[in-house]
Amino acid sequence: MSHPESTAEMADFLSGNLDFCAKWDRERLLDWVQWFVNNGRYYAIKANGALVGVTLVRFVDTEEQCHEHYKDTEGGICYVEACVSRFPRCINRMYEMLWNDWSQTAKSMAWMRHKYNNRAIIVDMNRIKRRFLGE
Repeated sequence: MSHPESTAEMADFLSGNLDFCAKWDRERLLDWVQWFVNNGRYYAIKANGALVGVTLVRFVDTEEQCHEHYKDTEGGICYVEACVSRFPRCINRMYEMLWNDWSQTAKSMAWMRHKYNNRAIIVDMNRIKRRFLGE
């Protein structure tokens, strides 16, 4: 399957910044990123023509569904599957975009804590607003 250049660019960026993505073969990574693109579940930021940040999200109903790739129930938990940038302001900007797009429908946000046995951490959206947007 052929993938758009933008998908390949995001896949390369993720592979260079996330250990689990670096371990996947290229086709698997491309297909995974393309799923987020096809479903409108991604944010990408460029600066001076270079990709500097990528966020991939899914919406689920339970913590268990966070562990299921490609599971998106449009539920109340905004699960951040990947959020990568070397620039803290870029990460804050992506969270601001997430907040603006999804805070009315998502009740909470979750991340996987790989260093804690892949436990999902679920946080109320109002805490997200205070933490990332300073409000």
